[in-house]
Amino acid sequence: MSTTRRVYEITGPDAWTRLVGAYPLAVPASRRSDWYEATGEHLQWYLPDWAAVSVDYDAVHLTVLGYLTTPGLALPLTTHTGASVLAGWDPDATFWLDPRLVRVDGRPVEWQRTGDTPWAPAPVR
Repeated sequence: MSTTRRVYEITGPDAWTRLVGAYPLAVPASRRSDWYEATGEHLQWYLPDWAAVSVDYDAVHLTVLGYLTTPGLALPLTTHTGASVLAGWDPDATFWLDPRLVRVDGRPVEWQRTGDTPWAPAPVR
């Protein structure tokens, strides 16, 4: 496998709408109420078709600037009648589309929380 990673950078609203426009997946029913609540808009909603994106990219990275300028807005698409909202991402997050490129250092640790107790590593079984 090549060591060159194909990473799409979301640096702002234009980069997000280019990604959604190039790989559109209509999600009207699943996002209608949530995105209406966030934006006040009744639109045809789209997300990237992640399976299609994975053909051309190994990962999608949301930069800090992208995080500060893009989430929560109804962003109109130029290639389709409708819009998209970037939601559910953290700043400087990378969504890896090819699991072969993700490496875990050390043993994974399972965390648990019971009731009002703070999160803690689960006992090793």
